[in-house]
This record gives sequence, structure tokens and C-alpha cells, in this order.
Amino acid sequence: MASRRIHPPRSVRVRITLAAVVVTAVAVGAAGWLLVLSVEDAQVADIRRSVNDYLDEVAGRLEAGDDPQDALTAGDGTPPPAQLRVTDESGEVVATSPESDDSVDDDGGGDRPASDETPSGAEVMAPVDTIARTVETPAGDLTVIAAAPVDQVGRNVDALTDRLAIGLPALVALVGVIAWVLAGRALRPVEAMRAEAERITASTLHRRLPQAPTDDEVGRLAHTMNTMLGRLETASAQQRRFVSDASHELRSPIATLRAGLEVARSKPGPPGWAARVDSLLAEESCLELLVDDLLLLAAYDENGPLAAPATPVDLTALATEEGQRPRRVPVQVVPPSAGGDAVVVGGVRHQLARALSNLVDNAARHAATAVRISVSHHRGTATFVVDDDGPGIPPDDRERVFERFTRLDGGRARHDGGSGLGLAVVHSILTNHHGSIRVDDSPLGGARFVAELPTLSS
Repeated sequence: MASRRIHPPRSVRVRITLAAVVVTAVAVGAAGWLLVLSVEDAQVADIRRSVNDYLDEVAGRLEAGDDPQDALTAGDGTPPPAQLRVTDESGEVVATSPESDDSVDDDGGGDRPASDETPSGAEVMAPVDTIARTVETPAGDLTVIAAAPVDQVGRNVDALTDRLAIGLPALVALVGVIAWVLAGRALRPVEAMRAEAERITASTLHRRLPQAPTDDEVGRLAHTMNTMLGRLETASAQQRRFVSDASHELRSPIATLRAGLEVARSKPGPPGWAARVDSLLAEESCLELLVDDLLLLAAYDENGPLAAPATPVDLTALATEEGQRPRRVPVQVVPPSAGGDAVVVGGVRHQLARALSNLVDNAARHAATAVRISVSHHRGTATFVVDDDGPGIPPDDRERVFERFTRLDGGRARHDGGSGLGLAVVHSILTNHHGSIRVDDSPLGGARFVAELPTLSS
């Protein structure tokens, strides 16, 4: 069975909070455990010290020859801190403290607590800590055994443990809340930078990320990103200026070339002269169209979306005009289903006409026998569809065909008349008119280009 890969939480804020909670839980858990041990050891040590001090007094009295029973009682009548028993060399008990019982081992077995296991029905003994000491007296060696009860220590430790069981989780939860709040505040500038970076496009490179007035890692990151955006803006502006200037500079020689070809065609020449000139004029037309496309794209790159008020544009009329233009294959126009009503959108008419003309030209260039145009509208959206029965476009290339100077293998070759800018111009025009364009499979067997625009009433 393949092991599942565990992915960490995607949010940095969540990871910081979890790390703080885990570290705090481990730290306070260890500190609480050490505290319990320290309190228990300290209280047991106090009891042993008190018992040893009392045994020193008892030993002194016995060495002085006092009666063992009298020696077990303090002179001021203070009760002993432990249950005491005195045995002689044969192990016989010769004296006991008033509260002494069988919890004191006869053999003086040293420091060990009494067993928690008792016979059924027997009285449960309190845990004790036994201390034995042998004393030389005039009557012979005597052994003093003290049994100090430590059950109170256990109760104190249990009470402390109960309080820690409530306080430590509350402390961990408090640390988690504080870490969540502080991490959110620390990451707020990062989220602001991300949101602003998401809004920056090729046409809005002049925008900059918000930069906090602090010299920390986040502030330095924002400064570095803004510096990079500045370099990208400069490089993009230089590229746009180059394309625009080159396109403008090419207009004059192209116009001169066309005028010269038209003059040359009007004059007599060798056989086939007119056909050669017509071929050159066709190439000149392609070159002129390429320059126009470059100028249009450069203008869109520089000016961005439409700023002028939109004027009414009838897509049905544009479709009819495109259907009447002569092309290599016949173009069928399917009017709107609602009795041929006009489908009106807002925009610049000649630009929308160019976009739709490019779509139909592209379809006619790759169609086998027919191209079909259909116009419709539904719920504030106008749709302009161009179908062909050509080879179609593979799904993996349906986004790439709208990139500049993109030609697919085979059908998009240069000799078929495509410059690689027609669909890029369509995409730019529709995008700047708040529309969209996509590629689907056509019911005719080829490609279907679906252009959508908001209607003027919407």
C-alpha cells in the first residue's frame, strides 16, 4: 500500500500558530512535571528533616540514660512528628509513642513507604516513610524507628496536579490565540502585497506594492519587488516604443512601395509582368496588414482598456457584411433566432469589425468547404460564433493560438497567409471591450471560435 504524503497547512499563519502551540505545550508540560516533582521532593525532605531533628533529641536522651518511654516524649509536651518505637538488641519493643501502631516495622527496614495492598477487611494504612537509628545507651544498644506519614504530601501533589491540568491547557490556548493575532498582524503587509501583485498586469506595470515604513524583512521584500517592477516597466515601455516607432516608420516605405507597384502595373511590360506585380501587391497588402496589427497591439499595450464612451454596434450587421465579402470558401450567416433582431453591443465599430473579420478570415483560411457565422444574445451577453470544417485546433493549443506570432504546425504555416497576429488582435480587441474569446469543437468538424460581449443594455 502506497504511503500517503502529508501536506503541511497552506497558511503560514496556521503553521506559526501550530508551532507556537506545540512548543508552548511541550514547554509548560515539562515545566509542570518538574514543578510537581520539586514540590513533592521538597515536602518529603521537610518531613524527613523534622523527623531526623526529633530523633537527634530522642537519641540524646537515651544516651543520657533516660527511660526509653520518657525519651520518646518531648519535654514541652509537643507531639512527635512521627510514630516512634524503641527496640532492644533482641528486637523486642521496649517503648512506643502514644500513637504508635503496626505501621512501624519491627525490623527497622529503613526508608520505604508502606504497601498500598491490604488484606480484605483490614484498615488501610496511610503511606509512611520510616527512619531507623541505633543508639548506645548505658542499658545497651537500642534502635529507634520513626514512621513519618507522607499521605498529606500525596494530597498536596494531587491538588497541584489538578490545578495544573486546568491551568496549563488554558495557558496553551491563550498562547495560541496570541500567536494567531500576532501572526495575522505580521503577515498583513504580505497579504496586502500579494493582493496588489495579483492586480498588476502587463498594462499596469506602473503600479507598486504597498511598502511599510520599516526596515524589516517584509519591508525589504516590498522594496525589492517594487524595484523589479520598475525594471519591468522600463523594459516593457522600451519594447512598446520600439514596436510603435518601427511600425510608424514602416508605413511610409510601404506606402511608397505600393504606389510604385501600382504605377508599374499600369505600364506595359514583358509577358507575365502584370501577374508578377499583382503577386507583389498581395505581399505588400500582407505587410501593410501586419504593420496595422502591430500598431493596434502597441496602442492597446500603451493605453490599456477603452476609455472613450461606447457607441452602439450592431453585430448582426457586421456578420452580414462579413458574409458578403468574397472569400476562398462560401460563408453562411445565421441570423439571431429572434426574427433577425439586431444584437447591439457597445464599443468602437471599426475595431469590432476588424476582430470579427479576423475570425472569419482565419476560419476561411483553414476551412475545407464552408464557414458559418451565427449571432445570438442571451441575458445581457451577445455571442458571435464562427464555425469551419477544417482540421480544428487541439485542446492543448486552444489558449496558445491567441498569443502573438503563434502558428501551429501544419495548418498555421506562413504560406497559408497567416502572420501569427490575427487571433492576438482579436483577443486584444475583445478583452479591451470587456469581452472574451474561446475555442471549442465545431459541429462542422473543425474549430469553433466563440466571442462574447456584453450587450449595450446590460
